[in-house]
Amino acid sequence: MCLQKLISLIPFYKKEKPVEEKAWEYDCLGYQQFADKFNSVIKTVNNSFTIMSLEGYSGWGQTFFLKEWVKALKQQNEVAAYYDAWDISALDKPLASFLHFLFETLFTSYKIKRSIINQFLNMDQELFSLNTLEKIISKSPLSMFSVLLNTTKEADRKDISYILKELNVIKRRKENIQDFRKQLAKIVDKIRNGKNIFIMVDNLNMCRSEFIVDFLESIKYILNIEGLVFIITVSKDINNVQNAINKILGANFGIKSFMDFTLHLPKQPIYRFIKKLFRDVKLTKKNKELIVNSFIFYAINFSLSLKAIEYCVKKIQLIHEKEKLLYPNLLSFLVILQFINNDMYEELTIPSQNKILQQIENSLIPNYQDSKEWKNLKNSLETALQNNELQVIRRILA
Repeated sequence: MCLQKLISLIPFYKKEKPVEEKAWEYDCLGYQQFADKFNSVIKTVNNSFTIMSLEGYSGWGQTFFLKEWVKALKQQNEVAAYYDAWDISALDKPLASFLHFLFETLFTSYKIKRSIINQFLNMDQELFSLNTLEKIISKSPLSMFSVLLNTTKEADRKDISYILKELNVIKRRKENIQDFRKQLAKIVDKIRNGKNIFIMVDNLNMCRSEFIVDFLESIKYILNIEGLVFIITVSKDINNVQNAINKILGANFGIKSFMDFTLHLPKQPIYRFIKKLFRDVKLTKKNKELIVNSFIFYAINFSLSLKAIEYCVKKIQLIHEKEKLLYPNLLSFLVILQFINNDMYEELTIPSQNKILQQIENSLIPNYQDSKEWKNLKNSLETALQNNELQVIRRILA
């Protein structure tokens, strides 16, 4: 049998295209409206290199927002990518790690030849191991003058030929960076086809101070290529990025030293988010209503983040799976109290410390003492204390 006929007998199955997940399908916080609003801003960037900050709150779904936003932009035929700066492979060399992501994740999907990608990935390692001197040289003429002045001062203590050699190395390194930027710009132009490339950078605030500043300096001074638009998440309540910049560069520098524009992602109502989480918790209809309503009340009044809410709901689910619920409306409060103030929770479960009820009322719920939810909870707490049932609940929550 000839080879051609043999091949014709082999069944070939067309590879099915993976089902594309619709953007914002699981958006319980109404974040899509902000993405649409931000689109009108980022799409007006006129083919220029831009760095924007996206200011939000820690634990309030910035990662979800960025990933869904990237998904939505792709569905609008834009070029967009999500980059997690807090990557184990990025801990020491932010520029090298980011470039690896750029080529392996973004550029390969646009059919850039593998030989070109390898050419960049295998470039002189000196480009990716910039020490303080080299980083300064690649940035400002004023800094270069300062370095040259210091080098001249060392001339009396060093051989002149050694000084000239150092300056030649600096010059070559600077030329390498300029050449790298020029070649990278050609690839970027091929991919973007007149549009911008949107790169969403997440979790930079979780990195070390040196890494944060190195990353910001690298993209601002080495990757300042026309058509690249960086959008970097910054936490309003945890100022790690600002603190890192102040620590490394001094008090006169801040986030605005690196950013061209700022977007603001506000907190959103959490009702739908909480109800969605409780869908997976198997409770009787009556218990679920009591628990969910009380949970929403305390989550709002105690200003729980989305991450804190997820943790507490998961704990309720685990408790319910192994124990019969006592005082369903009390359960939500105790789980949340244990999370936000464990000392107060410990005191509450000691019968001799019943005065803690007054402390809770005054410090945690000063504006809601007349609410129906608090009155019901207070009755449940007093009853449980009188019957020594809080000790049982404590063992369940442990």
